[in-house]
Amino acid sequence: MAITLVQYWQQERDIHEAAQTAAQNDLAMSQAALVAAKTSLDTRVAALEKLSTDIATNRGKLATTSVPSQVTALNNTIRDQIVQHRTMQGAILDDQDTIASAQSDTDAATSVLKRTTTRVAASSAALTAATEASKKRQLLKSQLAAPPFDTMQADATALEASAAATDAKAQIDANFPAPLQAIAFKRYATRAARAAQIRQTVSDAEAALGTALSTNTGLAGDAAKKATDFRHAEQALNDYGTRAKMRYDHAVAVLTDLQAIKLGTRSPDLLSVQEKLDVAPSVARTAAETNAEPLDADRKDVYTARNDLDVQTLTQIGADVDKLATDPAMKAKRDAIVAKAASLKTAQDALVTSGERKTLDEWQVVVQDAAWRALIDYYETAAALTELKATAPATLAAALDTAEDAYAVALGAAAKAQRQSDALGDVVTLRAARADASAASLSGRLLSAVRGDSF
Repeated sequence: MAITLVQYWQQERDIHEAAQTAAQNDLAMSQAALVAAKTSLDTRVAALEKLSTDIATNRGKLATTSVPSQVTALNNTIRDQIVQHRTMQGAILDDQDTIASAQSDTDAATSVLKRTTTRVAASSAALTAATEASKKRQLLKSQLAAPPFDTMQADATALEASAAATDAKAQIDANFPAPLQAIAFKRYATRAARAAQIRQTVSDAEAALGTALSTNTGLAGDAAKKATDFRHAEQALNDYGTRAKMRYDHAVAVLTDLQAIKLGTRSPDLLSVQEKLDVAPSVARTAAETNAEPLDADRKDVYTARNDLDVQTLTQIGADVDKLATDPAMKAKRDAIVAKAASLKTAQDALVTSGERKTLDEWQVVVQDAAWRALIDYYETAAALTELKATAPATLAAALDTAEDAYAVALGAAAKAQRQSDALGDVVTLRAARADASAASLSGRLLSAVRGDSF
């Protein structure tokens, strides 16, 4: 049966409150036993002192008495008093044992009460936080199941196939020559992909850390891994809820604006009439663009090499962290980055030397930044619609529920294991205290036991 974080923290709070109550009862009982044992000890110590005095008095009488019958009577009385004296000593030792045991119980109950009180407060605070966080998640899930999110995939699909999209593409084509668009899009795609790749390396590193904790630190580590998984699922849902409508609205605005320019209801155009003439392709410009395009593939190779090093770093940490700086595979990945960067630099230098970099620069500078920004907006719109079409908010919500259940179950297992360790530690501490007290009283106890003071 699935469990939420709120349910988990409710269970934790209830468990710790029950343990707190049990510790309070144990403490009260042990303190009462301690008081009773100390009272009994005081009474018996006083009785022992009186017996010692009585024995000494009778021995003094015996020293001064010569009447045989009186001597016999005094000897019998002294004998009986010595027996009482030894029995009282045994009882005192019993009280001292009881006091030592009760004191150990009191110390143990005090320690448990302190720990459980702390955990009641912590679990109550965590329950409050979890309840508030759950309310926010539930609200977000409800919002994503309602307009406009419930039709976002269909809306994105429809927008991508709409007349606005067709007119927007036509307007982009009317301003940017195909060769210039080709190289611009490759540059955009390469940088955007690298940014996504870098973001993914963070998630990969967090996942690797979670896996290592799960492998190396048992149940607590597994809970830490599940916490990472839950956070990633929660972030995915939050990102969608925060950005999906904004991205869709931006896409609508971009396509509508471009369509309006095409239809003549909005001006100015992206490029002026003169700029359109100036940006027209030529044989030299097209050749420069054709020869510059491979540089983007070279740059991708550099990014791929860097990503390969990132991947290998996690692999090496998992295999043998102590060889992170010396492992041959790591060196090979580093060397690959240097080699790919050198290839890119060589290609860049060759483009400059040939004069084609200058030709390309002079062509690109015709387009003002506002027009380049419009082209980027168009590319981002296409990317957003592709992503929105493929993303089902219900799937994100289900993934979050699954991750929450796994996290709560892992937390429960780790918490129970910790309580088990704590309980065993308490037993060890209590028994060690009892053993110390027993060792301290053993010599006197042996004499008392051997001569029959107590049974």
